[in-house]
Amino acid sequence: MNKLKKIFTIILLFTFIYLLFKYNFILQTSINDAVILWLNKVFPSLFIMFILNDLIINSHILDNLCNLISPIFNKIYHVSGTSLECFILCLFSGTPSSAYIIKEMLNNNSINENDANKLISFTFFSNPLFLYNILSISFNKFITLKIIIIHYITNLLIGLFYRKNKSNNSNSNITIKNKENINIIKLIPNAISKSFNTLLMILGTITFYMIISNYLLKIIPLNIFGEVILRGILEITQSLNILTNLNILSIIKEIIALSIISFGGLSIHTQILNIISDTNIKYQNFFSGRILHVLLSTNIYFFITIFLYC
Repeated sequence: MNKLKKIFTIILLFTFIYLLFKYNFILQTSINDAVILWLNKVFPSLFIMFILNDLIINSHILDNLCNLISPIFNKIYHVSGTSLECFILCLFSGTPSSAYIIKEMLNNNSINENDANKLISFTFFSNPLFLYNILSISFNKFITLKIIIIHYITNLLIGLFYRKNKSNNSNSNITIKNKENINIIKLIPNAISKSFNTLLMILGTITFYMIISNYLLKIIPLNIFGEVILRGILEITQSLNILTNLNILSIIKEIIALSIISFGGLSIHTQILNIISDTNIKYQNFFSGRILHVLLSTNIYFFITIFLYC
């Protein structure tokens, strides 16, 4: 079986190399389109948000709130330690940064393995400013905000599906560190540097999956509906960017957008898998969480839409 996988991989790689030479113009066009998309839609939305998120995380301004609400949060979701702090940090940092936070807090014993495997399933938050800007291309403000709110609320519901196994609430293996006061001004240069590094990784990801999708569309021509779905499976930015070209009922377009955002695209999945590869955090939990995210968010959307128009 492993031998067949190796043979298949070799054939796939050589086929891709052949296509790169045969249709070299696709490679050049894909890179140009990816950079333009990144500059116009991604960078303006995420640059300042990443900086603000980093400042919020490292200034510890949410500590008092976490200390107040943690017992309730831990009881509802059957987690322990500083799981609420982890959840809030993921809420502000977005994806895939959330996986880094969970991994780091697991490594320093702020949360345990059971908590980490629960949190990875319901801390999938796409940046709201990015979603607002790119969804506004296809929808009005009301629909855009409705999609974003449902995307966020669904995570809270997903957490209830993973609360079955209770964590050991004893603090024997949980370390809660004392945090000193930090000057925000001193944090800004480091926040800017982190923001650029993350945005460059996103640019690379968008470019890679733009190339893959464009070559696939060259081999297997699809209509605009099929193209949106294919690009959405691979990477959400390019898919949401062309969603406005779909000439279908608005509610169907809205459901497609919500599904694409909820699944996250293989781009995010591969990043998450790479981040947690050297831990005992299960990728299956993240994957099943995304499938559940799609099912729950679309059903919530249907109910809300029916309620609003009845």
